[in-house]
Amino acid sequence: MPDRPATHRWKVAASAALAVGLLGYFLARAPLDDVVAAIARLDAGWLAAAVAVALVSYVLRSYRWGLILSTVGPAPGRELFGCTAAGFASSTILPARAGELVRPLLLSARTGLPAAGTLSSIVTERLLDLATVLVLFAAGVWVSRDRIAPQALAGLERAALLAGVAVLALATLVVTLLLLRERVVARVCRLVPARFADRTRRFLDHLLDGLAALASVRRAAILAVWSLLVWLPACWQVELLARAFGLSFGLTPTFVMMAVMVTGLAVPTPGGVGGFHAATQFALAGLFAVPLPTATAFALVHHAICFFPITIVGLAYLAWTGVGIGAASRLDAAVAKPPGQG
Repeated sequence: MPDRPATHRWKVAASAALAVGLLGYFLARAPLDDVVAAIARLDAGWLAAAVAVALVSYVLRSYRWGLILSTVGPAPGRELFGCTAAGFASSTILPARAGELVRPLLLSARTGLPAAGTLSSIVTERLLDLATVLVLFAAGVWVSRDRIAPQALAGLERAALLAGVAVLALATLVVTLLLLRERVVARVCRLVPARFADRTRRFLDHLLDGLAALASVRRAAILAVWSLLVWLPACWQVELLARAFGLSFGLTPTFVMMAVMVTGLAVPTPGGVGGFHAATQFALAGLFAVPLPTATAFALVHHAICFFPITIVGLAYLAWTGVGIGAASRLDAAVAKPPGQG
């Protein structure tokens, strides 16, 4: 079996190398003097508004997380927001998107909620995020066709159609899993080797427990509305930042941009560095004909707005709780450790 610390170091090194490569590609596409000049012309008022709206979106995200966790148990709003901020801070600083584990485990430690329940809630959260971004993307493409660069429109229209199909498929899968849970678990367990059957069953049970918040039609509808309330401010933040640069897109074109930006975040680099920048640059310059220096400056500032304020809040919360970023990383390691190892 490969040495786990060595494997982890290689993953960190690969992630860092990918971030450096993507960031170098991103920066090489535009004259840096023009990029700096575009940043220097920023309107401070619109910039401050964008930062404020970004923080509001995180507050709304933490409230939605509390609604998802309602089937597990109650959690104070202060802890929900603090752990949300700590999770984003951990993902910014630590490798391998560690915040996805730090956030639920820290909430469990702070509130006494079962770790299995807080961890599984992230499954529902991610499904809601995916479905919401896809719906907004499809709507944005069809409403904003006159604003999109002509050479990109046909491809985006096909992608919007696929997004709609994906949302329907995702909803069908969730409903099927909720209605046929025992049958699905039993069938999957029969397909794996017998020595893995118990572990597979536990994993699937935790995974499906995360969907419990969607079992009620009323609760699912409430969560869908709250998901829109989470993502609409995030999209409005893009428009506010555009105004700081002397631009204006309107709200619906930002739905398209946000979907591309989120795709960039899927690249496994610390804090989305490189991938997020390149995706934002492409969304503005390639889809909406923004000059490349301005698109590059926008991407740099947008990344800072999305990650820097919430990271400061998260680190402050960790310091207040006495956990610290090092202890937070050990929460992640404790979960990643194989069963039976001390």
